[in-house]
Amino acid sequence: MDPASFVANAPGRLVAHDRNVAFVPAPLPPPLDLSPELIIDLSKAAGCIGLLAGTGRNLQNPTLLIGPYLRREAVLSSRIEGTMSTLADLYEDEATGSARGDVREVRNYLTAHEYGLEALKKLPLCLRLLREVHERLMQGVRGHERHPGSFRSYQNWIGRGPGAPIEEARYVPPPVNEMQTALSDFENFLHDETLPPLIVAALAHYQFEAIHPFGDGNGRVGRLLISLLLHERGLLPQPLLYISAYFERSGAEYYDRLLRVSTHGDWHGWLTYFLKGVAIQAQAAVDDAERLLDLQARYHDLLSKARARQAAHQLVDQLFANPYIAAPRAAKVLKVSAPTARAAIRDLEAQGILREVTGRKWGRLFLAGAVLQAARGSTEDE
Repeated sequence: MDPASFVANAPGRLVAHDRNVAFVPAPLPPPLDLSPELIIDLSKAAGCIGLLAGTGRNLQNPTLLIGPYLRREAVLSSRIEGTMSTLADLYEDEATGSARGDVREVRNYLTAHEYGLEALKKLPLCLRLLREVHERLMQGVRGHERHPGSFRSYQNWIGRGPGAPIEEARYVPPPVNEMQTALSDFENFLHDETLPPLIVAALAHYQFEAIHPFGDGNGRVGRLLISLLLHERGLLPQPLLYISAYFERSGAEYYDRLLRVSTHGDWHGWLTYFLKGVAIQAQAAVDDAERLLDLQARYHDLLSKARARQAAHQLVDQLFANPYIAAPRAAKVLKVSAPTARAAIRDLEAQGILREVTGRKWGRLFLAGAVLQAARGSTEDE
């Protein structure tokens, strides 16, 4: 890490460490100049979040329709860290238990996200909750040997490439003794009530990444932190914002914006970038909800005109939880006999809603392709 890249007003201090220097971020909040342009961005982002929250409150069956949002966030946040699994891979794994490739990392993200949302019913957003989220995130996947659920007891760094030594690090977070103090200050800031929640979320995400308190998985926990904070503050009663899509599309800019806060104190650049991303993704989520609901209504209309059996209508709704379906799972979720489940699948095949994708006579798997496409959303390319 090059000390010369840190200017005089960098929001923290450099400390000597081993063969390099490390950066210790100053406690939050920093002195902020909320320019007229930034206030406009904040107002727009808050308005889009409010519209999305209203969409969530108006969902008749939120359990089914929230699934695509949670899974998309899991896929895209994991992809930023190098996984190659797609949303289709995740759905197929859930339907068949195939556990192909690095799908387990994505599944862990989904499990950690759902755990965090449930834990907020009993705990405030705190270091303990983040450790518990991290434990579930890292269970049995890359980095599991680095003590999931525990803050690091050694120095880590962000290299310029895989395996790069600390001398070539792009960024070196605080040494362990400094990290402990920084985390304590960070936890206090999580309860800040003086700033707008979206500003708190942006600042908290930066600070968590700057402290980098885990041996692995910091980026994913940091992105989960955004969702958990907005949920705790009541901005999003349903977890419908998939902000990782924006970060993943932005590529290097995401990391450059974070680093430039550390080196130059460029809070304005980071906040502008973050708030624009929130507005873009919140509006996209509203559009996606409308697309999913329209598709669901169209399928029910098709089945009604075809006088399909009631089990077929019930199965259509289940396809929005997972567009892959096999007869045993259909029987289980519908609580019907195997013949009734197979008959419901045939009804959906007849209307072009489902198609068989294995080519087998036994162990057949069906896919609702239009539901999968709608679940991918308006901002994700696979």
